[in-house]
Amino acid sequence: MTLRLRLVLGFMLVSAPAMLASAYVAATLISGAFEANVAQWLGETSRFFRLEVVEAAQEARRVAGVIARRMESKPDAELSAPRSIRHQFELLSSVGYDLIAIYRPDGEMLYASRPFQVADGLPTTTGEGLFRIIASDRRWLMAGAVQRVDIHGQPVNILVGTWLDESYLGGIKVVTSLDVRLFADFGGQLASVLRTHEGASTTIPDAIRSRLAAGENEIFVPDADGGAYRAVYAGFRDVRGKLAAISFIGLRSSEGLLAQLGRESLFLGIFIFGSVISIIAGLVISGLLARPLRDLTRGVRAIAAGDFRHRVDANRGGREIVELASGFNGMAEQLGTLHELENELRRRDRLSALGQAAMVIAHEVRNPLGIIKTSTEVVRKRTHLPPSEDRMLGYVIDEVRRIETLVRDFLDFAQPRPPVREPLALRSVIDRVADFAAPEFARRRIALRIQDDSDGAMINGDADQLHQACLNLVLNAMDAMPAGGQIHVTLTADAATAALTIRDEGPGVAENIRADIFNPFFTTKAKGSGLGLAKVQGVAAAHGGAASCDDVHGTGASFTMIFPLLRSGTAT
Repeated sequence: MTLRLRLVLGFMLVSAPAMLASAYVAATLISGAFEANVAQWLGETSRFFRLEVVEAAQEARRVAGVIARRMESKPDAELSAPRSIRHQFELLSSVGYDLIAIYRPDGEMLYASRPFQVADGLPTTTGEGLFRIIASDRRWLMAGAVQRVDIHGQPVNILVGTWLDESYLGGIKVVTSLDVRLFADFGGQLASVLRTHEGASTTIPDAIRSRLAAGENEIFVPDADGGAYRAVYAGFRDVRGKLAAISFIGLRSSEGLLAQLGRESLFLGIFIFGSVISIIAGLVISGLLARPLRDLTRGVRAIAAGDFRHRVDANRGGREIVELASGFNGMAEQLGTLHELENELRRRDRLSALGQAAMVIAHEVRNPLGIIKTSTEVVRKRTHLPPSEDRMLGYVIDEVRRIETLVRDFLDFAQPRPPVREPLALRSVIDRVADFAAPEFARRRIALRIQDDSDGAMINGDADQLHQACLNLVLNAMDAMPAGGQIHVTLTADAATAALTIRDEGPGVAENIRADIFNPFFTTKAKGSGLGLAKVQGVAAAHGGAASCDDVHGTGASFTMIFPLLRSGTAT
């Protein structure tokens, strides 16, 4: 045995008691910090779940308001049988609203999407929150809202909501170590309405239930379900302020993880007691243990804020933490996909409703307008009227023409003709607009500056539709600069696409409305129809491209249309 080895053995024999004591202290401190981080993350997850329920109730409140406005526009006789908007109720049911009901304050039901009973009786005041529903021989918990309105002088209540069941947070099931349960209070008895894992406990301890009923919002229990979980219990209250439901958000305990933590703590304690280097190592190890949980906490906050692209590193921490991070990333991806599908579905619903509205307007308004216009012109030509009355008839004719233009715009947007494509240079589109708008540029003291970096890029498109889309953007730029200025047009191209960008020197587009400017009927102008930018986006999409808006501080609004570059042999 060498001297070096003997010194190592002697040091170990002398320092063993002190090292064991240090290991115990270190284990206590690290396990306490780990427990605090788990409690914090579970609390954030519980608040995220609560936020999802609150947002579902708020969305139901908005839907109830829309239904109320639609019913106010219907004849009084339709209150007892709202057939004309029944298809809209069916559409709402198809996108996730499980219960829609319209009833009078005395309980008379005017419409219900399904037979149901409210555990505490039909609510008669406006509010949003949780409702305990009995339907189809089953007990449900519903996130919804009640809207009380007066329609033709008659008070009516509108109830809209979504079930909180196993399908509500289906994506979270991929996190095998995270258990989410929801219990509803029906007449003093708790009924399980949502579970992410089969075989989970279906009871809530009486002590927990009493504390939540007394007013506490969240309770962290480090040994829930007999020590199988670290969990947070949270209470949910109905529209009357009573405890309506209790949620259980639990992280499965792992003996393997705790044993690993104990060995690392022992190693950490030996080096903390032995040298300054071990202190640095302990700090690094502690950081490695806490960092995955902090990453998960930040991820939950990001998802709650609507950033579904946020991901956490799934390669750090113990086995359970890695599994939890992987499950979180999968859940975030699914939530992002569902969010995109929901936005697309809403957009298609709006466009479908627009088409129906345009057809109704064309059928009900266009013919009477033609009769009014023709009759007014005949009266004006055949009758010698005083100047004041002749001027009034002129106003009538001008307004009828304006309404005819609006109807035509509706029809053009709702039923656009397919583009007649032919090869054309992208530069020719802006040149045609420049020639057409030259007199207006001079009148408004506006200069058009064109920077062509497209190298003669060719696209396959409809010249008239592209001219109209580009003209809409130029007109918007002119309206943004009432005192004059410059409109900058930039043409660029790469290996696959060609882009046309129009930028003004106006105040720009406010960030809070930037996501809505391409929606039909959205406008900030006093006399605008709200279809200009929607048509721009429609033309770009019809040509296989896209339209977008950028707003650089201090340089005005910038709109870009991108189109596929024409390749030889692809013209149609």
